[in-house]
Amino acid sequence: MDQRTYWLCLFNATTWPEFLAAGGNTMGFPNTQHKTIFRIKPGDYILAYMTKASKWIAAMEVTSDPYFDTETKIWTQATFPCRVKVNIQHRLEPEQGVPVLSLAPQLKLFDNLKSPTHWGLLFRTAPRELPPEDSQIIIKAIQNAQI
Repeated sequence: MDQRTYWLCLFNATTWPEFLAAGGNTMGFPNTQHKTIFRIKPGDYILAYMTKASKWIAAMEVTSDPYFDTETKIWTQATFPCRVKVNIQHRLEPEQGVPVLSLAPQLKLFDNLKSPTHWGLLFRTAPRELPPEDSQIIIKAIQNAQI
């Protein structure tokens, strides 16, 4: 049985290039999410979602325990001091990302929506734990889009 946990993370058109420019190995989250961050462990996967474009763009393996860092500047939008080190396993350019709605019929994540028009609410807070079955579908779609 797969012991890893899968997590949603959010990027936008500014934070993704800043993440990559800083080496693409440090994922940061707001301090308001510190309780959730400290559930993330090495070996877990973080699935990167690009807001506005509504696309899956990367799968990353967590390589460190969570830590706080308010000194290292990576992003201009905010400090995102709750951090983990990551190793990008699969990556797409945002314009080649996998549209989230193309996978929606296969994902449990969408099962309990009260209104299909409010699907964007699923992608407002990160990190968010994702069902392992959904995560495998997302990772496979990213892998297939790399080809």
